[in-house]
Amino acid sequence: MRIDDTLIDQWTADGDHFFFDVPEGWMQGRSTFGGLTAAIMAALGRRVVPEADRSLRVFSTQLLAPVVPGQLRGEVSVLRSGRNITFTDVRLAQGDAVVARATPVFAKALSDALDIPPPPKPEVTPAESLQPIPYIPGFMPEFTQHVDMRWAEGATPYSGSETAAFVGHCRYRVPLGGVAGLLALLDTWPAPSLGKASKPIPASTVSWTAHLLGVPADFEQWFTFQYETAVGQNGLHTVVGRLYAEDGTLLGWTEQLVAVFG
Repeated sequence: MRIDDTLIDQWTADGDHFFFDVPEGWMQGRSTFGGLTAAIMAALGRRVVPEADRSLRVFSTQLLAPVVPGQLRGEVSVLRSGRNITFTDVRLAQGDAVVARATPVFAKALSDALDIPPPPKPEVTPAESLQPIPYIPGFMPEFTQHVDMRWAEGATPYSGSETAAFVGHCRYRVPLGGVAGLLALLDTWPAPSLGKASKPIPASTVSWTAHLLGVPADFEQWFTFQYETAVGQNGLHTVVGRLYAEDGTLLGWTEQLVAVFG
């Protein structure tokens, strides 16, 4: 499985619909890994935006039902294309059910007259000095067998911590690149709220918005992810994260609404 720009060509067209075969080995609970689902949707959105100077800047999705291995049916349309920005709409279905919807927004680079620097990369122990998180079948999500993850700081899931925040390093063991790879990286880590739990409890993403600030040329480097829960009430938690390259460049920002059951 390649999570890169080749996903665009893995969609096959038939009339008004497109089709994609979701592979085995990428489950996250009852559904396919959300980062892969997002990458698949972003690739379909790109097919109706031919302008090379418009890059994916914002990706918003609602994960309506589990996406399982097998054939996906996709629909894509341009909602509006202006001088600088194109709004698209993507829907995925399996059987008779719509399982996911997204609104990828593609934009040109505009003025740099009001640049505001991002928060700096957190200072934590480098990845090379940390132990890998082992993949334990039946306990870890299936897709994590494809990722080298290393906890750097903060609360691990189900540790009964007083905080709901952490920093970690990651890089994928499978080919990764482009916008698709960046989306996968932004969805790799578990919700920080789970650090406050003292035993395993189920959690599921309801809605996810990602802002893509720059796609790195090198995906073999170590990436650093800073994640925290902004607020969690009545089983609904808003979690926010920032992804950095090794040189400190902020690559992406993410916000999710997570349903926590327990």
